[in-house]
Amino acid sequence: MKHTLTRFLLKFAYQLRHHDLGEWALERWGVAAAAATVVVVLLQWCLRGMPPRPAWHWALFLLIALAGLGLILLQRWAGRQMYISFTPDAQATPPAPRSLAPTDKVLLHATAQFEVEGKIRFFADLLAYWRTFASREHAVMAIVHRSRFLGLARVAERHLGMWYVFFTPEMIEAITPGVITFGARRRCGLCVAYRHAPATPDGRIKAPATRLVYLGFDDETARAQVWADLLADVGHYSRVPM
Repeated sequence: MKHTLTRFLLKFAYQLRHHDLGEWALERWGVAAAAATVVVVLLQWCLRGMPPRPAWHWALFLLIALAGLGLILLQRWAGRQMYISFTPDAQATPPAPRSLAPTDKVLLHATAQFEVEGKIRFFADLLAYWRTFASREHAVMAIVHRSRFLGLARVAERHLGMWYVFFTPEMIEAITPGVITFGARRRCGLCVAYRHAPATPDGRIKAPATRLVYLGFDDETARAQVWADLLADVGHYSRVPM
C-alpha cells in the first residue's frame, strides 16, 4: 500500500508540473491559489481584527495553507526522485557485449534531462528510441505529443516536438539494471550515469556534472539489446549510488 501511494504521488506530481493551464503549470496555480487565500485572510485580520468564525472555517483555512505547502514539498521530493521509482537489481545477469548497427533502433521509455537547440527540459517516461551511431555516440530520441490532464490542462507548446539525450562511451560512469516504476506501470530498466559538461551561451564549458538517464523496456529482450550495446564500449557495469 505504501509503495502504491508513493508511485501515485510521484506520477501525480509530474502531471501537475508537466501540464499547463493558461501560462502556468498546474502546480504553480495550486501554490498561488493557496498563498493568495492565506494572504487575503491575514490582511483581513490585520485590518479588521480576528472575527469570530465557526470551527469549520478555521479548519478550511488551515487545510488550504497546508495544501499549498504540501504542493511545494511534494514537488521538491518528487523532483529529487525524478518522478519515478527505481529499484536496482543486483541479481540481473549482464548480456555478452554486442554493438548495435547504426540503423538499429530499440523502443523504450526514457526519463532524463533532454536537450534540443540549446534548450533543456526534464521529461519522465517519454516514449523514445535508442540508437548508436557509427561513431559509437549513443542517442535517446523522444517526442512529446499533445496530452491533457484533468480535462483542462495540457502540455505547453514549448514542450512539444523532438527531444534528445546524447552521450559517448567515454562519458559513461556506471550502468545499473533494475525495475522502473512510473505510476502503476513497471518496466525492466537501466540507469545510466554519465558525465555531462554543458556549454554556456558564450561558448564556455561548465564543470562536468553527473546526469542520470533511466531507460525502461517492455521486455527483457529490448533491455538486453541496449545493455549489450553499452557494454560493448564500457566493458563493465557497476551500481549507481541511489
